[in-house]
Amino acid sequence: MRERGAKPTLAILKTHFRKSKDGGWAIETLKSIPLKLRSGSRDASFFAIEDDLVVESPALVGTIKSVLGHSIAPIVAHVPGERILRCLGTGFFISCSGLLVTAAHVITDPIERQYGSVKELDNRTWNLGNLALGVMIPLNPILQGSGYVCRDIEWAGFLAERAEKPLPIAGVNLKLTSDTAICKVSPIAEGIPYQPLAIVQPGLAGTGMGVGKIATTIGYGEMREVELQRESERVMSGDFFFDLHVSTGVILERFPDNMTSRQVPAPGACFSAALQLPAGMSGRPIFDDEGIYVHGVVSKGWVDASGPTKFGYGCMLAPSFGLTIEPLGNKTLRDLHQSGELGFPKLRGPDL
Repeated sequence: MRERGAKPTLAILKTHFRKSKDGGWAIETLKSIPLKLRSGSRDASFFAIEDDLVVESPALVGTIKSVLGHSIAPIVAHVPGERILRCLGTGFFISCSGLLVTAAHVITDPIERQYGSVKELDNRTWNLGNLALGVMIPLNPILQGSGYVCRDIEWAGFLAERAEKPLPIAGVNLKLTSDTAICKVSPIAEGIPYQPLAIVQPGLAGTGMGVGKIATTIGYGEMREVELQRESERVMSGDFFFDLHVSTGVILERFPDNMTSRQVPAPGACFSAALQLPAGMSGRPIFDDEGIYVHGVVSKGWVDASGPTKFGYGCMLAPSFGLTIEPLGNKTLRDLHQSGELGFPKLRGPDL
């Protein structure tokens, strides 16, 4: 979404959920969240966001970073006994109950970098050994103070089918059609929902991801490993440098048949865009031109001798809608959207 006026401002439309009286989840409000350049930022196509106050009746009070942080989260890994928290990438919630989507290669990072005694059992299953995977959820600085809550990833699978050629990940022979993974994150607290993003839906009409349109992605760039200090049995401290960045650029080409044609190095159905995607951006949501629906997942950025360039690939989400998810009783994303049982945002325009 873009505000009217002489100087357009990037924005995304966010749902805010609450627990309903019948035990389910209900949309409490819709809010346009502005994505403004932080003071001192010069590049309007890649920047850290300004952390303004967000207030929306009846019950949404926080900052932009805390509001977006309940939807878009850093994915981390910790080996018990080590004092290092490893920062792997970004993921985003698609349901109130804690279903999260990221890039497959974010989840396989422990195999690629060989830590935590993780072993690949087959092309869809791993033994995690003593490794703990999780996400960092920010506290609301207005109501709770500074800091983060770490919540465990209970299981992870893939939004992909089997393929003849493996993904290009060192030490991992993943034979999958897409660089996308789905995870289940443990609850924040009783009755407190995650705040999912609205992903592209079956039958949705529009031109928001056409060639020449603007794609926008939000996530945690320039992350670094964190040295931890134990404050108490349940509290760890450290320099948690989780800074939300925005990258925006024109969609260049679409490759819906890439799994069979292998036109580009990104796996499966994908698109290229003029997006700067430095380390830590993998797994970020890619919004359409209107800033309403998430159509893709950041898969691969491009780096030359001078650093990250304004070019990268995103995996399309739509081809994954009919794939079964074993930990969810072999239901598909299409099934879950139609039933609404886990708190998926459903947005409908007058022509849908």
